[in-house]
Amino acid sequence: MRYFELEAVAEYIGRFSRIRSAVRIADNVLRMEFEGGVALGFDLSRGRSEIFRADDSAPQRGYHAPFDTMLKKRFGGAKILHAGLVGEDKILKIDTALQGAYKASRSSLQLEFTGRHTNAIILDENGVVLEALRHVDAEASFRVVQPGVKLLPLKPFEGKRKKGEVRNIEEYLIERAELRRERRLEELKSRHRGSLKKRIEKLKKELKRLPEKEELEKRAQKLSEEGSIVLAHLHEIKPYDKTLETLDFDSKPVTIELPPLPNPKRIGEHFYALARRAANKAERLHIEERSLKSRIEFYERMLENLEAATSEEEVSLLFPPKQKHKKREPKLQCEIFDVDGYRVLVGRNERENAWLLKYARAGDIWMHLKDRPSSHCIVRSEGRKQVPKEVIRKAAQLCVQTSTSQPGDYPVDFTHRRNVKVERGSHVTYTDYGTIRVRKD
Repeated sequence: MRYFELEAVAEYIGRFSRIRSAVRIADNVLRMEFEGGVALGFDLSRGRSEIFRADDSAPQRGYHAPFDTMLKKRFGGAKILHAGLVGEDKILKIDTALQGAYKASRSSLQLEFTGRHTNAIILDENGVVLEALRHVDAEASFRVVQPGVKLLPLKPFEGKRKKGEVRNIEEYLIERAELRRERRLEELKSRHRGSLKKRIEKLKKELKRLPEKEELEKRAQKLSEEGSIVLAHLHEIKPYDKTLETLDFDSKPVTIELPPLPNPKRIGEHFYALARRAANKAERLHIEERSLKSRIEFYERMLENLEAATSEEEVSLLFPPKQKHKKREPKLQCEIFDVDGYRVLVGRNERENAWLLKYARAGDIWMHLKDRPSSHCIVRSEGRKQVPKEVIRKAAQLCVQTSTSQPGDYPVDFTHRRNVKVERGSHVTYTDYGTIRVRKD
């Protein structure tokens, strides 16, 4: 941020009399709400710090560090005494007072937009650090930022500040929010776009490497014939022979490479086993081919939905942050999403849909697009009696997003897994269900 822009923001904050709430909504982003529902976001990422209008910004996850506890405790409901810049530097300081049972406690929130020193620091009335977004020890800097230590000033800024004017601060903050939204959305799309394309390319290579059915059948027949020839000439084979040179059943010369088995009697079994394996693979080749194609289609739908996304929330639903789950589970044969702490499992093809139905527990939530083919979705209840409505709504959105890339109004049926009866494979009937409508633009 430029100095004159920060000056305009400080003057704007000074117009308000009270901070209604102060929370962290992302790793380096704070949100402060003032009267009238006006909220500002303060991004304190090093090298990319900025201030923007944040009326509709919601926390990405819950933050419970000491800094977050202190932030809520000291500034939620606090009266604003003064808001201004510290010296000639890009440091915004908000002085507040919070009325307690006996007296008002004074605190300051110091937001430093100063390159490598960028930080959010909570100070008491004597300038002693209570907490900070980033702690700094004596080994890292001359200026220690640790609880209980008096905060030293930064070295004075040397140079001239660029002059400028923010004509309408509210329009400026809204514009910053829109530019930030567009930039972050494109960054998210770019990151996940590359990941999806790699998955699709990998699956396409696997599909291309699949052998032809005729080749496998010919190989199975050849191995079976070689096994029969080996058994017919077993008496001629000595331990550790590498080849058998003899005549086939049409009296033609043939050379058969032998496996390194110490017992020649097992060689015939070896060839028959390889023949059965090749025959089985030829028989099941269409299943593997269909599975790969359906997974490619699944990720191509996700890519189309990613490109069509108009908000970070839509992208975050498709690509939630990875969560650590301590409980050991069998290898999940499906796509896994995390929705507000609940695992949502999505089948990418008919085989995975059938596996999900078998794997799900009675209390899990099952969902499917009404009266049309779609992915089966399972919301893991993890033993909890009730799954929040918001989680079911987001899971229904996932069900639509992973089942189609076409816009429209889609009804999604959902019920407990215990109410779903499997008729055949992934074909089911179900009772005692609810329906939620999802609009896909």
